[in-house]
Amino acid sequence: MNELKIEPYYNQPNENSFLYRYLTIDKLLDLLLSERISLVRLNLFNDKLEGSSLKHLFLNHFSELAKKDMQSQGGTFGIVSLTVNPTERNKQSREREIFQDTNYASCWYINNYESVAMWQLYSKSDSVAIKIPYEVLNKELLNGNFEINSKYDKLKFGAISYHRFKNIENVEQTKIKTDTQGFIKDSSFDHEREFRIMVENKDSEKKHLESRGILLDEDVLELNNSNEIKVKYLKLNNFKELPFEIIFHPECQKWHKKNIEKIIQQFNIKFNIIDSELTNTFK
Repeated sequence: MNELKIEPYYNQPNENSFLYRYLTIDKLLDLLLSERISLVRLNLFNDKLEGSSLKHLFLNHFSELAKKDMQSQGGTFGIVSLTVNPTERNKQSREREIFQDTNYASCWYINNYESVAMWQLYSKSDSVAIKIPYEVLNKELLNGNFEINSKYDKLKFGAISYHRFKNIENVEQTKIKTDTQGFIKDSSFDHEREFRIMVENKDSEKKHLESRGILLDEDVLELNNSNEIKVKYLKLNNFKELPFEIIFHPECQKWHKKNIEKIIQQFNIKFNIIDSELTNTFK
C-alpha cells in the first residue's frame, strides 16, 4: 500500500466542537459492519461547482465584465456573440472536472448541538446521526489510524470556507490560503457548516478507448462505467474504542429504537445511544 500524505486544511473547527453525520439506516449498517467511512467522488455531489478555485471565479467574472463593456460600445461588438478568454476559461473548467473526478469526500456537520435543517435535509424518521468529538477524529486522522481500500495520493481534512461567489469584490479580498480546491463553497451552502475529509487520487481510473471494428461504442461506455470507482472507504482502526454516540431521529418510533439497540448489542459495540435533543421540536 502506498504512503499517504496527510494535510490538515488551515481552517479547522474549534477543538471543543463535535462532528455529526446524518445517516439512513442502510448507511449505519455499513458503518457498523465494515467500521468504515464512505468517501464519495466529488462529481456525484449536487454542487456542480465543487472544486472551483477563486482564480477561476475571478476569471469568469472579469471576462464577463469585459464582454459587456465591449458590447456596450456597439458596432460589430454589439451584434457578434463574444466569449472572452475562452482558452484559459476552458482550461480552468477542465481542471475542475479532473479534480472532481479524482477526489472523494466524506462530509460532516460541525456544531455543539443538533440541527433541525440537517435532520430534514439528510435523513428520514428511521435515520440516525452519529456524533464524535472533533479532537478525537482529528487525532485519529493525524496519526494515520486508518486504512483506505484503494489507490490514493493524499488525505486532506478541515472546515469548508464559505464565500458569496456573486460578490466577487468580497471574494477578491479573501486571503490566498483559503483558495484550496475542495474546501471553498458558495455561502448559499453555509447552513451545512461542513467539515470534510477528502482523499485525492491524481491518476483517475483508466478509460478504455474505442476499439473500432472490435467493440460497439455502447459496449465501451458500459465497460468504462463498470470500471469507475465512485466510492472509496476509510476504515478506522480503533473504531470500536472511539467515543461515537448514536442519536435517534426526533421522530423515531419506539419499535425502531429497540431494533437499532439490538443491532448495536449484536455488534458488541459500546457506543452511547441517545434520544434526539430536538424530539419536542418535531412534535
